[in-house]
Amino acid sequence: MRLIFKYFYDLLDHLFHRRKIKRYLLSLNLSCKVVVDVGSHTGESIDFFKNLYNKSRIYGFEPQKDCFKKLKNKYLYNKRVKVINYALSKKKGSKTLFKNYLTTTSTFSNLNTNSKHFKLKTFIIGSSNAGYYTTEETKTQTLTFFFKKFNLKKIDVVKIDTEGHEIDVLQGMEKIIDKVKIIVIEHNFTDYYKNYDLKKIKLFLKKNSFVNSKNFKFPFMKYTDAVYFNSKIFD
Repeated sequence: MRLIFKYFYDLLDHLFHRRKIKRYLLSLNLSCKVVVDVGSHTGESIDFFKNLYNKSRIYGFEPQKDCFKKLKNKYLYNKRVKVINYALSKKKGSKTLFKNYLTTTSTFSNLNTNSKHFKLKTFIIGSSNAGYYTTEETKTQTLTFFFKKFNLKKIDVVKIDTEGHEIDVLQGMEKIIDKVKIIVIEHNFTDYYKNYDLKKIKLFLKKNSFVNSKNFKFPFMKYTDAVYFNSKIFD
């Protein structure tokens, strides 16, 4: 069941969901030189942006050690892509990652085991704990730190897909968020994550002059990839 679910999920993602996002981003006619991919997994979004913006430099952040090894091997000789084995968060330190058999859904968040989403996932994965099987200690750092470390002047696109950890990523980039043009961020509409607060995410973005320009709902799922643009830049 787990492999069947993954197959159909990947099919919907590549044939429908990402194509809609691609068409919209292309319509913005953005001259994109720097992309930051937060939650790179095994390179799905890196490949998406690499093909979309063929002159861009991409920085991919992935905390899972096994996924990072695949990323490192995949882009070993690609000068446009730099992958970093860190979780971006609101401060430097370490966090416990709850690992899932579906590695795209590994998370730092505490889960609501009474939620319908958790029970459905338990059924699909064929596991008593929705597929979570172990933990892993990961290093955390802020995007502000890496912005300075890599001597960046601006970031054209930041993509954030961190399974409930999105507000921490945003808080860790607040000091340099005025240097960012576009943020593509996942919005979750379930009660799967205990401390997830979508209103807090939207208020943070609004406070920092980001306007929600487009939303892309994933087929049959209760989450959306939302596109925000910096109104101070796109005025």
